[in-house]
Amino acid sequence: MATRYNKMKQTYNFFCRISIKFLLLILCLNAKSQEAKNLRWLEALNKAINTKDTVGIAPFLAESFSIGGHTGNGARYRLAESIKFTNKSIEGVMEQKPNCNGTQLIVAVKNNNGTISERQVRLDNNNKIIYFSLFDEIWGMDREKISRHITTIPFENIQGKIIITAYINNNKDPLRLIFDSGADGMAISEKLAKKIGLKSNRQNLASMVGGSQNISISDENSVKMGDLALDRMGIAIFPQFEDQFADGIIGNTILSRFITKIDYDNNQIDLYSFGQFEYKGNGKVVSIDMPDGLILLRANLGITKDKNVDGKFVFDTGASYSLICFRPFVRENKLLISGFKPLIHSSTFSMGVSSPTFLGNSCNFSISGLPAIKDFPITLMGGTSNNETWKPGIDGSIGVRYYSRYNLTINLGEGEIFFSPNKFNNFPQDFILKNYQFGWNNNGKLLLLNNYMATEKNTIMKVGKVVDKIGGIEAQKLKNNTVLIQNIQKLETMEIQFLDGTTFEI
Repeated sequence: MATRYNKMKQTYNFFCRISIKFLLLILCLNAKSQEAKNLRWLEALNKAINTKDTVGIAPFLAESFSIGGHTGNGARYRLAESIKFTNKSIEGVMEQKPNCNGTQLIVAVKNNNGTISERQVRLDNNNKIIYFSLFDEIWGMDREKISRHITTIPFENIQGKIIITAYINNNKDPLRLIFDSGADGMAISEKLAKKIGLKSNRQNLASMVGGSQNISISDENSVKMGDLALDRMGIAIFPQFEDQFADGIIGNTILSRFITKIDYDNNQIDLYSFGQFEYKGNGKVVSIDMPDGLILLRANLGITKDKNVDGKFVFDTGASYSLICFRPFVRENKLLISGFKPLIHSSTFSMGVSSPTFLGNSCNFSISGLPAIKDFPITLMGGTSNNETWKPGIDGSIGVRYYSRYNLTINLGEGEIFFSPNKFNNFPQDFILKNYQFGWNNNGKLLLLNNYMATEKNTIMKVGKVVDKIGGIEAQKLKNNTVLIQNIQKLETMEIQFLDGTTFEI
């Protein structure tokens, strides 16, 4: 019996060993199969570089694929241009480590002279390419180096707008430029261009709020802001540029070259080189897209309690409002007939193009990843012959009356913005009394933001004036008690008393 038992045990152990080896073989084959599957992107990328054709690599690109911070159409254009000038090959993966959004790889790249160098590849959870640092380098974004501080640029904060002092070419007279992330370049008026000797090189069709317009472009200019000098700058020359505080705008030129920190608490911009950057702060991160030169944020608009719509909105530090919804988005979602109650009917102007607008408050508004804001001020664009066929490809624009409540760190290299609440964050939202809009600045002063009834008779109501009292209630008390604002809005008439001692009854 013992002998038979030992033979049975030996047979059992033999089959166990065979089963374990077979199982290990299956696991090994599966691992190799998975590894081969994971590296298909590498083969496709090498083929694209060799054939100078991007068709084969397209299925291996993540939805958020970027080059130089650009996504979507912008990234695919840059990909096609990048492989024209790339004769290197990827020899294999040297190192890989999990990332919160997929996998970070170090790959070996064979250079033209036969030497090997390292580059970064980031894959998403589906093993699709988010970025390849070799292509980023071609467009001026070096991910391999440690990010370093470049310079600090002071700015003037006017109701949230960022005004930077700049010098163009060899002109000694300073210009005041709005830092405008809703534009992809620089722009000044035709009158100013003539004054400083700026000459046009070519024509271009520019898109703006409500439509488009032919403009002139001046190339190969130098621009200096503080210690920062930017060369080979193109500057758009518009027939009109109307802003009482500024001479022109400077757009995403800065954001596409530097990691940019906007500090509203100290009124300064800090610029860092692209590369390995460690954010130090308590801000919440928000993912962004930049498909056509403009930064887009996903957000949800609760136009009423019963109607919520999602949209993609421009990150627009050059806009003086909180939020505007463009005409196609308004029409498609029937926002003007959804129960929304406009408080003011006005117009918006952008580089000479006018569109009717309806101002009021939405039930709530939230950028993806940030807290929702109740009773959020919004502007809905009405229709005209100019904008009914307008196709901006985006749903609206979020302006500085929202952004100036945060200190912002914008990193196009990683496709993200960090929002850190500043001292302005807890102040009440802007509010409307009759045909006038009021709101606080970052220094805690209540200002007249907009006068929608500007006439010779009410020149006292000058935009930007500091308010002392409304209806006999001190501005400080209004700031600390939003119920008082709601009570004032119900009054038939009220007196506005400004800090300079002037008064006006509305």
